[in-house]
Amino acid sequence: MEAIKFGVCGVGRIGRQHCRVFSQDREKYELVALGDIDSARVAAMAGEFGGRGYSEFAEFLADPEMELAIIATPSLDHAANAEQALAAGKTVLLEKPIGVTAEDYQLLQRLDRAYPGKLYFGHNHRFEPAFSNTQDIIAAGLLGNIDVVKLCKHHQFMRRNDWQMRLDCGGGQLSVWAPHLIDQGLQLLGGPVREVRSYLRRILTPGDADDHVRITLVGENDVVAEVEISNSVAIAGPYCTIYGDRGTLVYGQDQETIRLKYLDPEFHWPGATADAGAPVSGKPMNADAELPWIEETRKVEPDINMWEYVEVEIARHLHNTLRKSIPFPVKSSDALEVVRVTEVVKKQNPQFKWIG
Repeated sequence: MEAIKFGVCGVGRIGRQHCRVFSQDREKYELVALGDIDSARVAAMAGEFGGRGYSEFAEFLADPEMELAIIATPSLDHAANAEQALAAGKTVLLEKPIGVTAEDYQLLQRLDRAYPGKLYFGHNHRFEPAFSNTQDIIAAGLLGNIDVVKLCKHHQFMRRNDWQMRLDCGGGQLSVWAPHLIDQGLQLLGGPVREVRSYLRRILTPGDADDHVRITLVGENDVVAEVEISNSVAIAGPYCTIYGDRGTLVYGQDQETIRLKYLDPEFHWPGATADAGAPVSGKPMNADAELPWIEETRKVEPDINMWEYVEVEIARHLHNTLRKSIPFPVKSSDALEVVRVTEVVKKQNPQFKWIG
């Protein structure tokens, strides 16, 4: 099976990661093109990973061998660069945030319709091992019916002052980290979104962007997903907490172990009624004095660096799609819903000077 000849445009931190991980499986991928406005950086990357270097985007897109273009340019350019690459006949993997403005959202909807099977979205944190393990636990029914999902990315307490905290650069946690957690929240929600509520704050950063994000998604099924991303939490809380009507799941920011407390699967609730009278002193206030709890701490599998694993997985899935016609697990509708939600959040927070 012929390897996918690919190129990466934008070879900064994330672009370098794409170059390294995709090209390490030489049977599946061959790096043939590199693009960046910094010609010295392109030359360094070409020396390390191979491929032809380009400092002009049009020249990068004109590379005759390149089949797949991975777009990792500055965030505000993502949607427009995807359009140019698709028009040049390339298949595109678009780095997140896939869109930063309302115009980006509209453009991506048009591109998805106009180029079926050619545009893919890089929501790689869908493949975090702890998240995948959690989906399996939910599917097994151990937690019962899910009521509330809480996802929190608590960064080190810091006054971040790079481009990610400038709105004119496409920064702010709503664009930087929220797409990952919104995508995960939508998956765990288990149905369409009925309502979006939010508040954003600029607490520590000297930039003009949001460094504290809180979003609540309410599903048509009444499940609630609460998403929080913050640079201003000095004592980090759990990354993931899930409440079901038969138990609870929690895992931390390190995503190394999952704690579970759930009712014995053989247990069924006996009949009970609620009394209109006041509680009797000395008597329990619940209908069931003792419950058959099972408590576990499970090690997240596979035991591998999460940052490496999510990249390996998206490369594997994309190869399966392009060479074996296996559907890509990140549906376009899922990725576009993330952008739609962020646009709703921006309208709810007009105190920020959003681009576009």
